[in-house]
Amino acid sequence: MVENAEFLRFAHHWNFRPRACRPYRAQTKGKVERPIRYLRDNFFYGRTFVSDSDLNHQALHWLDTVANVRTHGTLGERPIDRFDHERDRLKPLAPRPYRPLVLASDRPARPPEASVPSVPMIQVERRPLRTYAQFAGDGR
Repeated sequence: MVENAEFLRFAHHWNFRPRACRPYRAQTKGKVERPIRYLRDNFFYGRTFVSDSDLNHQALHWLDTVANVRTHGTLGERPIDRFDHERDRLKPLAPRPYRPLVLASDRPARPPEASVPSVPMIQVERRPLRTYAQFAGDGR
């Protein structure tokens, strides 16, 4: 297993141990990837969002009215009921936000070439983990 030092720092900060899944093994890998497909296929496709706030509002409504109240095919119970049973077993979040290390590039900056069109910078919004916890139904 190849370990990424920054990811190991992240895991230590949030108090979890990463485990590699064996490739092409549905019994383990499917448990990790299937919820993402469920969310994509049943929530994201066919919707539009005008802002992050609108996305959050629609996601919380969908969780409350569809995803968390259906009977889960494998578990045979509603996710909201399962979460209520497991809530006391959850560990608290870290007391402070994670601050990643910023490593300088080993490569020298390349001067811009006239023949290469400029690519606009894309601003990626960073969100705290509590935002994702709200999607899971525990941050209300």
